[in-house]
Amino acid sequence: MKLIRLEIPTLCDPQSDSECGYIDSDDEEQAWSGDQDNWDGDPGNEILKLLQAQPLLKELKLSDPELSARSAKCLQANLLASDVPSLKCVQAVPEVAMAFLQVAPRLESLGFVLEWWDDTRLSQMETKPAAARLSIGYFAIRVSYSDKGLWDNLAAVLSLFPNTQDLSVTIYSPTTDKTAKPAKYFFGKVLDSIYVLPSLRNIDVTFETPAPQTPNILEVDMQSLIDCKISCPMLETVVDPERRLWTFRPDHQVSAGFEAHLVGLLMEERLNPRALKDLPAPRDIV
Repeated sequence: MKLIRLEIPTLCDPQSDSECGYIDSDDEEQAWSGDQDNWDGDPGNEILKLLQAQPLLKELKLSDPELSARSAKCLQANLLASDVPSLKCVQAVPEVAMAFLQVAPRLESLGFVLEWWDDTRLSQMETKPAAARLSIGYFAIRVSYSDKGLWDNLAAVLSLFPNTQDLSVTIYSPTTDKTAKPAKYFFGKVLDSIYVLPSLRNIDVTFETPAPQTPNILEVDMQSLIDCKISCPMLETVVDPERRLWTFRPDHQVSAGFEAHLVGLLMEERLNPRALKDLPAPRDIV
């Protein structure tokens, strides 16, 4: 069977401290029942073999954030352009994702899956060829609300991909503590970082919380939306944490010269920012 899209949610990596598992047909996570102690192989090699058997693959999602450094190094050392001739989209831990960046000739969409930020990651990513990083038009990142290291370095990470036109930032907050910071705090953090993306046209900020019904937890003020457009003049749309789609209209009665216009609430199914390009643009969008 030749695949176009492939998601591998959990891998059994003997170099990782995490318990191995898999997703069953009922979408339930199960513990691995096999004798994993008898296998000391490298998932990086197995991923490589899988890719070599799927030359038509366009989208690859490795959701497991626990892939070991050994597996990442295997891919970095052995992955060839001929292994991924059709690949356009990769989502994985940064070390694995960057291995694809430097060899996949058609790659245009990159997503980082993070548990915690490591300062060494930034210096490693900066060594990748600039030409490869310039090919990325869609960049996605998922980050913990409490990962101060990543929030402090977010602008530097985004600046690695300066041609990004579509940006997706997912903040996950597992706490139900009523004193936890709401979405607007983190929306502000994102806002403070997007100035490094001069070509940005669409931004989608999602806030994952176990208590979405908490009053005002997903609320973002109007001025923050205006400030997004000021930071990135080419910006066309914003999807806020309440899953509302905004555009911008001229308004010469305000100092910014435009106002944020609510298009409507998105459906539950996540809208790919790339799909926004298929929407007819209002004639009066700035």
